[in-house]
Amino acid sequence: MQNLKLNLKHLRYFWSVASHGSIARASEALFVTPQTISGQLRDLEEQVGSKLFERDGRQLVLTETGRM
Repeated sequence: MQNLKLNLKHLRYFWSVASHGSIARASEALFVTPQTISGQLRDLEEQVGSKLFERDGRQLVLTETGRM
């Protein structure tokens, strides 16, 4: 995790998906498209170097890295 360039959107979108358990519900709550959230999460995962969520059926749950 060297030289992270996080911004408030990364953290807000990450928190919303973690709280709602899905990108679709998080996007409704934040009034943005699911593609916007997916892109920000992908960027955040690239910066961290690890997956932050995994699928559990239709729901997204935090990985160990995501919980940290």
